[in-house]
Amino acid sequence: MHELSIINNKKLPFLQYISLKIKKAECRIATNNIRNFKVGDELLLKGKGEFVLCEIIYLHFYKSFEEMISGEKLENIVPFVDSDEEALKIYKSFPGSQRVKSMGCCAIGVNPIKSSLKFTVDVK
Repeated sequence: MHELSIINNKKLPFLQYISLKIKKAECRIATNNIRNFKVGDELLLKGKGEFVLCEIIYLHFYKSFEEMISGEKLENIVPFVDSDEEALKIYKSFPGSQRVKSMGCCAIGVNPIKSSLKFTVDVK
């Protein structure tokens, strides 16, 4: 099983949207760790005191965040924003995001299996 930390708050409810099966992919820099993921593996996405356990259903690799946003469709990766520009701003704001230039990025297709979420947000 793989494990990744993930943000889940009122402003950036990534984990919430994955649990609701609205956000279909978790996007990350394509580090060696991510490149070791395989379709069918389990992925534990951990927030602060909460988690969503998922099955990895696909791995799509891209050279840039722009290419990934275009290829995955906004509603599948950042469903709570209104534009590609807003999504790009979020991805570029994460610590280490500049590594995308040398490593690329990956959209990890997820199917939630089990969740321990403690709060809900209003979905669009």
